Amino acid sequence: MLNFYAAALLLNSASFLRIAVVGSRGFGTVHLAAMSRLRDEGLDIEYYTFSSSEQEARALAERFGAAGHFTNYDDVLSSGVDAVDLVVSHDAHVPMALKAFSAGKHVMLEKPIARSMEEAEAIVKAAEEHSLKFMVAENYHFNETFNELYRRLPSIGRVHTAIVRDIHFNQPRGWRKVREQMGGGAVIDGGIHMIHVMLNAMGDYSSVCSTVYRSGAVDMEGEDVGIAIFNFRSGAKGVYMYGWAFKDSPGVPIIEVYGDRGSIYEDPGSRLFMESRGFRYFARHGDLVVNGQRVEVPRKDMIAEEVRAFADYVDGRRRDNPMPTELELRDLRAVLDIYFASSKC
Repeated sequence: MLNFYAAALLLNSASFLRIAVVGSRGFGTVHLAAMSRLRDEGLDIEYYTFSSSEQEARALAERFGAAGHFTNYDDVLSSGVDAVDLVVSHDAHVPMALKAFSAGKHVMLEKPIARSMEEAEAIVKAAEEHSLKFMVAENYHFNETFNELYRRLPSIGRVHTAIVRDIHFNQPRGWRKVREQMGGGAVIDGGIHMIHVMLNAMGDYSSVCSTVYRSGAVDMEGEDVGIAIFNFRSGAKGVYMYGWAFKDSPGVPIIEVYGDRGSIYEDPGSRLFMESRGFRYFARHGDLVVNGQRVEVPRKDMIAEEVRAFADYVDGRRRDNPMPTELELRDLRAVLDIYFASSKC
């Protein structure tokens, strides 16, 4: 397998997207698996792994068929890659993104955009100042279950109630145990996905009341459960529940929307998983039940679609940002509102 110096020689060849996955362990392996699928399907993409451990960086590159590997972030930024895919702790988002922009690299950044609005705005400003492409990797934005749900909302009439919930058991490791590095706990991490879906479906809200707490079932400083009620400007209500403290939780719809002429909800039994190079990962939520009738959703991999969209954006084939930054700022603001309003229900 190529080390950085050998890999650098390959970077002179024409490629649709040359991207280094910085943070190749954990969820970074999901990104690598999706990239390997895209390349196998014909997308002209060249990707590289990164780890501070030479052995680990090389092993990941071999497993996922990467063009090479890096062990030093400065080497990534001085190489010929077009972009970095930052799958790192939340406290590292600002310094690593700003450093990438200064080096002339486009950035795809795992959600949340940052821990605070001030941090988020610093990243957006830097991308604009350097005239570089920046996209938050909010994979639920590319999830066909939710996109089909948005399209079918008119069929249920005036919406009055939405319920989003994702409750499971998760024992976080490393930086996810530390409140300062997270900027909170479960809600700002995995829970921001469901904020994105709820707001896309329901629109602007006027107020929120909430409670966030640490149940004791998960070893971390931040909250492992968040519950909130949103009052939407349309007059509808939204019930939000996300948490990592629920052992043996039942398989329930991740979203239900009720209107005066029917309902839409997700079928959890039809969720889609993908496999690439022996790695199995979650690719899409389930089909929909619309007014009692099952609707099959296209079998698209949300992670692969996210990467493809970013590649199109960097290459110029897509002029608009596939994951509009204003939506990620909106989502972060809602998370912070949940934290601020905690115990006000």
